[in-house]
Amino acid sequence: MTRETTADAPESSEGGTIVTTREELEDAFADLSPGDTVRISDENAPYRTTEWLDVDVDDVTVVGPGVRTLIRPMSGANVGGFRIGHNERCRGTLIRGVGFRGTPTVPRGSAERLHGIAVRNATDVTLERNEIRETYPRAHGDGGSGISVTRRCSDVRILDNRIHTFGDRGVQLAGERIVVSGNEVSGGLDRPIACDLWYPDRRSYTAESVSVFGNMLGNSVEGSLIGVARNDPTGPDHGYVSVFGNVGFGHHKSFCHVRGPNTVRNVTVRNNVSRQSTDGLDTEETTKFAGVTIDGAAGENLLVENNELYDYSGHGVNVVSTVEGIGVRNNTISSPGLAGIRLVGDVEGVVDGNHVAKPSETGIRLEGTSGVTVRGNDVRKPGGPGILTVGSRSGVGDVVTANHVVAGGADSSGGSSSGDAPAIVVRDYGARVRGNAVRQGGGAAIVEGDDAGDNFYEGNWADGRRPWRIANPTSRIRNHAPPVDVHRNVTTDADRPVVRLEFDQPYARPPRLSFGRVAGGVRERAFETDDDGNYVGVRLTARNADAPMDVFVDPA
Repeated sequence: MTRETTADAPESSEGGTIVTTREELEDAFADLSPGDTVRISDENAPYRTTEWLDVDVDDVTVVGPGVRTLIRPMSGANVGGFRIGHNERCRGTLIRGVGFRGTPTVPRGSAERLHGIAVRNATDVTLERNEIRETYPRAHGDGGSGISVTRRCSDVRILDNRIHTFGDRGVQLAGERIVVSGNEVSGGLDRPIACDLWYPDRRSYTAESVSVFGNMLGNSVEGSLIGVARNDPTGPDHGYVSVFGNVGFGHHKSFCHVRGPNTVRNVTVRNNVSRQSTDGLDTEETTKFAGVTIDGAAGENLLVENNELYDYSGHGVNVVSTVEGIGVRNNTISSPGLAGIRLVGDVEGVVDGNHVAKPSETGIRLEGTSGVTVRGNDVRKPGGPGILTVGSRSGVGDVVTANHVVAGGADSSGGSSSGDAPAIVVRDYGARVRGNAVRQGGGAAIVEGDDAGDNFYEGNWADGRRPWRIANPTSRIRNHAPPVDVHRNVTTDADRPVVRLEFDQPYARPPRLSFGRVAGGVRERAFETDDDGNYVGVRLTARNADAPMDVFVDPA
């Protein structure tokens, strides 16, 4: 402090007053003035406090010596650590180098939310290089978090802190203009970082204009590592939550969960690396969690880009929502327990440039989407289809273009797949499948389901035999390699000049036939139809028996 709070409190040569006893510490915070500096000595640590340490005036600095357990409330005191702006709004607070360890209250049922640091009504706050452990109670909503920032706060910086074994969230945020960077947060009940704040009466407030970057996050008993919610109606220009450059480890649900009963806007999850373990995860719901989950009621302008997600028990990226404008780009997703990337619902956007390796099920799965473009992805050894589109809600359908699929991987039990799953499956209408390259394995390159049609397939390449299985005569095929319905070196019967061909796909109208070698000349042709009147084959009569023919079939 810039003035003494007790007769025995010495002044520091660096400015402010050094406190060396619990009484001096509590007296200092009971009598703060604007501009005070409190330096907490480690001489008699831990200081067993009996009351909250409140900062309610401007420009207060609190400096500790970096001791891990500097402050620990007295057993049964029913208090946490610091409260900033609890009684009066304030600004310009700095707390640095303080160690706080919580103490279970007696009885626990009477405890309030005993946070390590609670920022309640303040602006321009910096919390730096503090260590917070064992906050209480251990419960959702009314539990003790490491650092808590309410909706009445702004311009808060949470930098390089260490938060472990917290009772609710590691860092929970409402308010606006918040930076959370360089922290190590692990070993707690729920999310290490939550961009929303719950109250015991189920009220929930969410943060806006937040940057969460460069943090080490792991070992969450019941939650995802980072949670982003939007529970209050906001304008389209609000939000801007950026989650980038973080590292996830240990047991947890998702790396990042984007959720909420209202529209979630302007969220970026970029350049993060995370590997999941389910050992130590305590949940009654399921053990199948995605690396990044987006399942809010609706969404706008969402981006999942350049992340590396390893060994997630569920999908790599899972979007189940109504979303206008999503990008899932350039992610590396390795060995997910379900699909690599899954988009479900009225979703518009792009799945572009991702590397998906060894998913137990489908590589990229679209269900009921609205004209999503799947472009330039590399899918290797999926347990099911490499790319699947089904039930598009858009009149133009999905676009699947310039992807590379290496078929045949591990099945859902972790064993070796037979490789019989198709590389690309279309169970949709109005899809455009262009320029994809497939290494087949044992299955077909492209399969169109019975519940599909009016699709367009062009310029795809595969390395197997009979790679194209297009069932609906309303769909069109062009310029494939190997080509569709090219029948080389077929031979007329030895005893008569007749050959019968089965087309690679049915045609709604009689197709055009052209020839290379013609066994002395074609004299007659008779098309064959199925029960629906579609043209499925042709019987050709030539001049010469036991002679070669080359037949090329094109849609009329």
